[in-house]
Amino acid sequence: MIELAAAALLALPLLAQSAAPVVARVVPDADITYMVSGSLPPGAEFHLVYEDPQTHAVQLLVRFPSGYELPGHSHSHDETIVVRKGKLQVTLDGKDVVLGPGGYAVFPAGTTHALKSKGKCELFVAVNGPYDVKGLPSVK
Repeated sequence: MIELAAAALLALPLLAQSAAPVVARVVPDADITYMVSGSLPPGAEFHLVYEDPQTHAVQLLVRFPSGYELPGHSHSHDETIVVRKGKLQVTLDGKDVVLGPGGYAVFPAGTTHALKSKGKCELFVAVNGPYDVKGLPSVK
């Protein structure tokens, strides 16, 4: 057992070297640029905050125009949404909840949910694996 623990301790420096370092960045709100999403219906825009080079987990800033709807869908990985600005209606298990700035929702992988903006809306979204959307028609 001691040999196993010693081997694990010796491997730690190798693990630390194989992970890509996170680069420090400070970005004022006014300097954030958004791109059109290729995986969501037209109108949604996103800014990639961070992508883990090994797991491809992502952190995104997302903007929806007023009245934007994302019908029932799910993801292959857990998703967390935090409202930054505006209001977002979240539908889960047939119940609607409107979240304002600071409100959040957590969806385990495979959980079907729908979103609708109430006015312009900005979100912080974190997905603990590669981002995908299941259950929506293909976006072209």
